[in-house]
Amino acid sequence: MGTVLVIDDERMICWSVEQTLRAAGYEVRAAGTAAEGLALFRELHPQVVFLDVRLPDADGLTVLRQMKDEGGDSAVVVVMTACDESRTAAEALLLGACAYLPKPFDFEALAPLVHRAVAARKA
Repeated sequence: MGTVLVIDDERMICWSVEQTLRAAGYEVRAAGTAAEGLALFRELHPQVVFLDVRLPDADGLTVLRQMKDEGGDSAVVVVMTACDESRTAAEALLLGACAYLPKPFDFEALAPLVHRAVAARKA
């Protein structure tokens, strides 16, 4: 169905997103740092990226800028954070994120979100 990249330093978030989306038929890879995530982004050319705002080695919005600079609109990016700040959400959307998910979120809503993102990307 497509490739999804999860970039989050919380192992349980990565695992949960992986399990949920693999069950829906997606290939899922995960990274715990910005550096690892950017390397996988360049290697995999994923259709969808779930990106945490707070990573141990970089700000997620900086990573989003790099992805958009390198890949244009090749991937749909969903920004996630435990700190629900409207200013951060607005900046993420202005930088090209398609959605902003405050943690904790409903894992059952992930597959439909990815389906819509992939369909919108193909359109």
